[in-house]
Amino acid sequence: MQELACPRMKSLLILLSVAFATLTQAATLKLTGNVGYKVGAGNHTVTINVDGITNQTSGGTSGTVLVQLWGFSTKYAPGAGAKGIMIGEFKLNGLDGGTSYKPLTKTVTAKMPGSRTSYFMTIILSEYGTNGYVMKDYRNFTNQATLSPAKLFEMQGPWSWKTNYAEGMVNMKVAKVKHYRSTATGSLKLELWACSRPYTSGTISGTRVGSASLKPLEKGYEYTNLDKTAPISRPQPGNYYMVLLLLEYSNGKYTIATHLNSSQSSVFK
Repeated sequence: MQELACPRMKSLLILLSVAFATLTQAATLKLTGNVGYKVGAGNHTVTINVDGITNQTSGGTSGTVLVQLWGFSTKYAPGAGAKGIMIGEFKLNGLDGGTSYKPLTKTVTAKMPGSRTSYFMTIILSEYGTNGYVMKDYRNFTNQATLSPAKLFEMQGPWSWKTNYAEGMVNMKVAKVKHYRSTATGSLKLELWACSRPYTSGTISGTRVGSASLKPLEKGYEYTNLDKTAPISRPQPGNYYMVLLLLEYSNGKYTIATHLNSSQSSVFK
């Protein structure tokens, strides 16, 4: 036999449903202890850590919990309308009233800016409710941070170079060359340059001491303990900063993909 609910019972059920929804979406969530973050190698990931998250509401369960790391043009304050970029985030299940999430460390994909930019960094704690996610708590970091676009290539030291004038050769060594492309790279080159100052970016100025070709790297592959020897072009006598360049062939030319600078100058006689 089918049971029918009377209109009064239906109204009561609706009221109970609304009351429960309100309870689960009106929790008092707070960050506890310290918070921190660290950008990973190549600027492709960010690790976010919080000592704890507490639901200070008695009873009920919060909505889904969202933890985000933001970079703002000015120090963040609720309702101030600061412009920013969301660097990384992770979600947690709703938290029962009176309970806490203990220390959390999550490594997530980073969404880095398109150019090198300084930001005021903030961790924001939000809860999902009827109107989407609502900010519940936040922590501003004291110092500004400078964030750069994600790297497509990376060279990791130690690295070294050695000339052999008798044979007219120069040797270049580097511990690791890796890439983050979703496909294979173009053809690569490893070049050693002698410059009047450390290289930063853009067009390089100096003497190309040696250049060695490398085969393209497939997705997920890298060079380790790379050791290449090439004919030497001797710079004029003087003090130089040595720069190791990695170049990639694309659109009909080689362009600088990444570099390493020597820690001190070297003398050529």
